[in-house]
Amino acid sequence: MIDLLDAESTAQLSIQEDQKGYVLVKGQTLRQADNEEDALQVLFEGENNKTVASHKLNNASSRAHSVFTIHLEIRSKVESSEKVVMSKINLVDLAGSERTKKTGSEGITLIEAQFINKSLSFLEQVVVALSDQQRDHIPYRQNKLTYLLKDSIGGNSKTCMIANIWPEAAHLE
Repeated sequence: MIDLLDAESTAQLSIQEDQKGYVLVKGQTLRQADNEEDALQVLFEGENNKTVASHKLNNASSRAHSVFTIHLEIRSKVESSEKVVMSKINLVDLAGSERTKKTGSEGITLIEAQFINKSLSFLEQVVVALSDQQRDHIPYRQNKLTYLLKDSIGGNSKTCMIANIWPEAAHLE
């Protein structure tokens, strides 16, 4: 795991749950944004620090998943100042699942693709487990991505997914 807002740091990041069961990343950079423009600036900074590489199908392929978390704190100006509503929004950019034969990936790019595909497989397992009402255990902790997104995909949340799929017939499978 790398903090894209402090990409030079060698600090160890760890995923933990607080006493209320909320998932957080210990050691991550937190920036306060007072408006939309500030928040977008932070998002763009992280985007610029993402690792990308070229292969046969994509000149700027993401080499890892990225998560931009927005913590909202809303206070009523009319009611008591003690009334605070806390919300969390995860904007997730999942690196694409790749057919390594078609990409021609080698070396480190091949290893990255294998990790990407493996983590997407773990995410699929969590989604399948959540859809099975007879299931007692959901395997969130199999993978850092699924553990980080635990309260977004299986908690009191609303989830929206937008898929960007290459429509070329040669890649249909």
